[in-house]
Amino acid sequence: MNNKSSSSIVSDWESLKERGNQAFKNNLFKDAVEIYGRAIEAKADEPVLYSNRSAAFLKQLEFKKAAEDAKMAVNLDKTFVKAYSRLHSALCNLGDFRKATEEMANGIVEINANPSCAKTSEDLKLLKELHNSAEKAHTDFKRAEQLVASGDHEGASRIISDVLRQFPTCAPVAFLSAECTVSRDPEGTSRVLVLLADQYSDDPYYLYLRALMLYYRGDSSFAVAQELLKQALGLDPDNNKFSVLLRNIRNIEKHKEEGNKFFRQKRSREAIEEYTVAIQTDATNTRVNAIIRGNRAAARMDVNDFQGALLDCDYAIKNGVESAKLYARRSRVQEHLDMFDDSLRDMQCAANKDRNFEAELQQLKGRIKQAKRKNYYKILDLSPNESDNSTIKRAYKKACLQWHPDKWAHASETEKDHAEKKFKDIGEAFGVLSDPAKKRLYDSGQMDNDVDGAYQTSASFAPGNEEIINLMNVMFGGARMSGFSNGGFQKATYGRGGRRQGYTRGGYTYS
Repeated sequence: MNNKSSSSIVSDWESLKERGNQAFKNNLFKDAVEIYGRAIEAKADEPVLYSNRSAAFLKQLEFKKAAEDAKMAVNLDKTFVKAYSRLHSALCNLGDFRKATEEMANGIVEINANPSCAKTSEDLKLLKELHNSAEKAHTDFKRAEQLVASGDHEGASRIISDVLRQFPTCAPVAFLSAECTVSRDPEGTSRVLVLLADQYSDDPYYLYLRALMLYYRGDSSFAVAQELLKQALGLDPDNNKFSVLLRNIRNIEKHKEEGNKFFRQKRSREAIEEYTVAIQTDATNTRVNAIIRGNRAAARMDVNDFQGALLDCDYAIKNGVESAKLYARRSRVQEHLDMFDDSLRDMQCAANKDRNFEAELQQLKGRIKQAKRKNYYKILDLSPNESDNSTIKRAYKKACLQWHPDKWAHASETEKDHAEKKFKDIGEAFGVLSDPAKKRLYDSGQMDNDVDGAYQTSASFAPGNEEIINLMNVMFGGARMSGFSNGGFQKATYGRGGRRQGYTRGGYTYS
């Protein structure tokens, strides 16, 4: 070859290299690959061309081709640090961390063994860092695989997260991370998988992971998840993971729909059974289970299982179902359980989310005001609005005999305090219900818990009630009841020799 021809060839490949570099700078990576290829045809022994094309392949996430070109570059120049860096990136993104570790170790040896090498200490430092990162990634990846195999997805996720941050487009790492985190963070898993969509759209495991992400996102995505699993099984028909997930989706969908059907038909017990089967299919799918438990709460309310309904509502709200309808449902459950403050708070939340619940909120406020009044009929174990005076008197006598302070004289302090409160409430209830005027006010809702003067009513110890007083005197050692104060229970007083002179409890004075 004459000098002119040789010069022309040099000019050609160098010109092509510059054009390739310009295309690379303009993010035209496909064009850069093609131009570098033509340059390599003109100068097949130039390591820079292979290294540059490797960089373009990396940008296109074509890691296998990038690794081949970078390897060719270091074969041509065993001290080419930039080519080693690209080889490291390509191999690690392929998940071949062991090979990357070996190649970086070889590079360190080659540079140290070549005294004429003009590489700086910074170059050696870089290769050592690349070697260490590949070695650590290999160790962490293998450990994470072991943890996944043992069922410790959370532990595996903690370990693999650092590797994923370093190599977010490494499919083996991304797939392993997705499997670890998908049940807790399906949205985060989606962000990981989308980076690999172009390269792995026909990969059965990638399709499975997308289906798994949709499965954990909620039952509204079940239809798409089933289609993806059918595609995955078409590519890998013997994969048990794919089959199990498809079966779970169909099982949950079937029993949830059956539960909804029974609930609409007012067959709430059967609805509860169907919802329960759906929930028990997969305890890890908290988002879907939250939706179904919200439905089961409504069915449990229908059969008066308010404690069970409350547990279901709590679980649903805690796990992301925060609709106005569910807050209103929990409010109704809490009202049945006398959790009035909680009930009011939840209905207020429902009204804030949806103004249609405003009327129910106002009605609830009225009911709670009524419910917080002392139920004097309940205190005396009477039917609501009992009007027969003799029945009220008998109930009062029975309650007094049960909760009289002397009957609890030898009980614990806690029991004495409880008896004291009960006895006081009994006197208060009788003071209102035995007085026609106060009873009318109470029954009409015009009397709350402010019943000052109830203990002083003449009805309490009118001549018609003397038999109650006499019975008390006989039952409790001849203690004589006199007076009816409004001051509660007082300590006993004692005279000489420790003899009790008298005490006042619940408005009664004993002597």
